[in-house]
Amino acid sequence: MTRYLSIEEIAQATGLEESVLRFYESEFAAELPPKYLQGDRLLFDPVAVDAFRRIHQRYLRQQDAFAPLSERYARVVAITSGKGGVGKSSLALNLAVELARAGKLCILFDADMGMANLHLMTGLAPARDLRDVLAGRCRLADCIAEGPEGVGLIAGGSGTVLLADSSREQRLRLLDALVEVEAQADFVLIDTGAGMGRAVRDVLLAADELLFVLTPDLTSLADAYGLLKAVHAEDPRSAPVHTVVNMAERVRQAAEVTSRFARCVERFLGRPVNHLGYLLKDSTAGAAIARRQPYCCYKPQARISRNTRAVAQRLLQLDDPDRRLSSAFRRYATMIEEVP
Repeated sequence: MTRYLSIEEIAQATGLEESVLRFYESEFAAELPPKYLQGDRLLFDPVAVDAFRRIHQRYLRQQDAFAPLSERYARVVAITSGKGGVGKSSLALNLAVELARAGKLCILFDADMGMANLHLMTGLAPARDLRDVLAGRCRLADCIAEGPEGVGLIAGGSGTVLLADSSREQRLRLLDALVEVEAQADFVLIDTGAGMGRAVRDVLLAADELLFVLTPDLTSLADAYGLLKAVHAEDPRSAPVHTVVNMAERVRQAAEVTSRFARCVERFLGRPVNHLGYLLKDSTAGAAIARRQPYCCYKPQARISRNTRAVAQRLLQLDDPDRRLSSAFRRYATMIEEVP
């Protein structure tokens, strides 16, 4: 038997204010399913949740179309770790889903060298990849596959290996294409590879913001700090540094992990660290991967899904409009052009 939803439950599921939902209900009634009378209340069919989200995303894009281009550059956030096995890709995917649900146009760029797996985690099979862009066979827009909740996925893999070893002309061609994407999106989330290789550091140097995924494992802290130290030595600019603690047993443990990392970074590198939140251990994550879908879609009310939603909300609160006045990828292209 179908369980129908109240307007308050729709607001909770979508993250939208009730007043916003009422506005969409009046303006786009034809796109919403019919309501059902139960007692003295009109209730929504559960499919209305996705319908409201689609309307909200389209409405925001229409509003953004009238904004000056210089005000519409995306927030480019590099999600990294320093080591593998910390759940970085899973967080990147589900964070993108939650940002999309909040009405943000989000592009997810899989920049993991040779170990790209985001397309597998979403059940997608993109027909084109970065090799085609570097070779001039297609535009970057042709490589963007539509993922869950409207997230745009740029698949990585061997194309990113080519990026690391490609000529200056090829790299600039790709960066020019990324600038076009950046001018149309709200967020570009970059899932970097593990380690401290040149390609990983390039991504971190280009990004507006750095998000380090930590775990309670001591090597996770050491490797993350080592990577940030290497990037800081090349470019000590004050790009915000964020952290998310994954695989924590309890909240107190997560707080201890991020506190240790923050103290070390602030003491030796002089950079503040923003703690975005934590993801407590949850078997939902593994079950969702087996089903090739984000856990935020598989079980939206699971503990890890709620944790990720809180991380997304915290990231949205930390927006700095001044950083959106210029293109992150264009700044990085300038750096490449200046190097002999």
